[in-house]
Amino acid sequence: MTDMSKASFTVAYDGPALRDHSMDVRALAPALMGFGQLIDAANSVINKDAAQTKIHVKALEAGSFQISFEVVQSFYEQVVNLFSGPQASAASNLLGILGFSVKDGIVAGAGIIYLIKRLRGRNPDNVQDLGNDMVRIQIGDEMYDIPLNTLRVLQSVPVRDALQKVIEDPLKQDGIDTFEVREQGRTVLSIDRQEAAWFSKPSLPEQILVDDHRRGAFSILSLAFKEDNKWRLHDGANTISATIADEDFIRRVDSNEISFSKGDVLICDVHLIQKRTETGLKTEYTVEKVLDHIPGTQQIPLNFSD
Repeated sequence: MTDMSKASFTVAYDGPALRDHSMDVRALAPALMGFGQLIDAANSVINKDAAQTKIHVKALEAGSFQISFEVVQSFYEQVVNLFSGPQASAASNLLGILGFSVKDGIVAGAGIIYLIKRLRGRNPDNVQDLGNDMVRIQIGDEMYDIPLNTLRVLQSVPVRDALQKVIEDPLKQDGIDTFEVREQGRTVLSIDRQEAAWFSKPSLPEQILVDDHRRGAFSILSLAFKEDNKWRLHDGANTISATIADEDFIRRVDSNEISFSKGDVLICDVHLIQKRTETGLKTEYTVEKVLDHIPGTQQIPLNFSD
């Protein structure tokens, strides 16, 4: 069985292009999709698969370009104390973590939108575990005590990607200068065009997963004689693109001391690095040493007696 929790929030975009209370659909549609992704991503950080959310557009209102949303959260009855509050206020607390709500004692200043604005595109200078699911983050001389869940949402790449679509991307459009969070007709948080760049999704450092040295035999598929170009090699099962780092071998190739023909095989010491990047898994091969060059077989081998 499931229970429901509902909460509403209002945002507005403003600028010369919106004086007639209309907004280019090419800017609006990705932003609306971004709000859905943002709520889903934040909910996933907090609840994993224990709760689901839906977000509805309640009204497109006059006064800049104002949009009201309703978040509907459903979760299993046995899940209790979500967001350290009653089930009935779970959706409201989720909006408070994001910075869209001032209900239930959670003000926008405790939300991640406000924190990102204060961070100005940087990481916190220090994070201290206070216990009881609370942390203290330091931004310059300022200290903020926030729930651990808020920090987790702040660190979430899907959340940050959605915030870029909601805030930075629309404010790149000509004539749209401001993004506002509103509560009962009152602006509780405002982001201008210069500040919007701070909401760009941060670049993630590459993470090395495998760093290995191995020896192997490779046939040559294609050569590259330009500096830093890579050779295409085949190990009998897979084709790889490898940087040749053996300078003595390259010198001998450049001076025509070594020539190649179809079927030639190189015995090599290879350095393999596999990384996780923002675009997925990346594998790099470097031939550190060519140990032997075995010409392709041109004649049928025979065994001669002594």
